[in-house]
Amino acid sequence: MQAQDLFPQIQKLALTEQLTLLNFLVQLIQQEVVPTASPQQTVLERMEGLPQHLLSVGGLSDRDTRRQLIRDRIHARHQA
Repeated sequence: MQAQDLFPQIQKLALTEQLTLLNFLVQLIQQEVVPTASPQQTVLERMEGLPQHLLSVGGLSDRDTRRQLIRDRIHARHQA
């Protein structure tokens, strides 16, 4: 059945039934626009993996290593 075939049948419905049908269609459209069943991607998945520049230099993919490096740089800057 085509959508154009449904319009005359919908027009025959009572107003409350038409509103119910429209509310149902709005809910369907909202579910398509904002799917709730699919899990959100992590930042790492959106970036398509770890950045290669973090892996190539001295283990910068490790948070503690990065913190220590930043700490050392700040300390060296204040010593100068």
